[in-house]
Amino acid sequence: MSEKANEALLMNQSERIRSLFILLAVIIGSILIANLLSGGLWSIYGIDITEILEGASLDKNERIVFRLGLMINHFGTFLLPAIIYCLLFLKDDTFSFLKLDQKVELKSLVLWGILILFSYPLIAQLTQWNLAIPLPDWMASSQTHAFALLEQTLKMESVLELFISILLVGVLAALGEELIFRGIVQNQLLRVYNNPHIAIILSAIIFGGFHMQFERIIPLSLLGLFLGYSYYYSKSLLVPIILHFINNTFQILSIYFVTRAGEMPAIDEVPQLPWSLVLSSFFITILLFMWAVRMSKEVDESRS
Repeated sequence: MSEKANEALLMNQSERIRSLFILLAVIIGSILIANLLSGGLWSIYGIDITEILEGASLDKNERIVFRLGLMINHFGTFLLPAIIYCLLFLKDDTFSFLKLDQKVELKSLVLWGILILFSYPLIAQLTQWNLAIPLPDWMASSQTHAFALLEQTLKMESVLELFISILLVGVLAALGEELIFRGIVQNQLLRVYNNPHIAIILSAIIFGGFHMQFERIIPLSLLGLFLGYSYYYSKSLLVPIILHFINNTFQILSIYFVTRAGEMPAIDEVPQLPWSLVLSSFFITILLFMWAVRMSKEVDESRS
């Protein structure tokens, strides 16, 4: 490769990294505006976030307004910055860059979905190990606050609350987070690093850390890893979006029906599973991963 070509490549890499820092700046600014709007909404209806963080419980109507505020926050944190980034840097190439114009192969999607399903026992064990790691006070406090907010988000006593929770945690989270972490961050890192695995792992760690749930950063990063590889090998952003939606919605429905049958499960507790189940999950996940990668490659070859 000539010196000019190398210089152009470095310039392109530098520009991509710069664009990611601009994205971060846009996210921070957008979060501040969204917080002002959601805070104003909560203030009108007398909802005090400080009291929620200290363990206060909301009634049904207050929880609906609380979720509407969270939708504003989520739009400001993910969807709006993604739209601004696309307008600034991708423009007419948005759909092709994000790979939103690629057809979803059903058998590949189903296989990646089964992989995530069978990984649940492994993820539960990783969560147990993650919980055993001592955290600084500020991280532990952040985790406690995150659980307090999540508990009010997932407390559902009606079909309307279930629908709004699915819209918030299922639809908006899947769409916004996949646009940012896979569509933009992973895609740009893939163009910065020659090794795709580095880009996928980095974007997965960023995904795990951005949730600010430090006692679950390892399992969240593993989920990000599965979503990242499903995107890379399927070459369609719709695949991780759908998988993310199914994963989140499955958990919401589980909490809803368990709560209907008794009490709401403690979201900060993880069941201790037998090692036979964890090891089975580990090996089955590896086999399913290899199968999903091979199938995705075969589908890609058939397209070309």
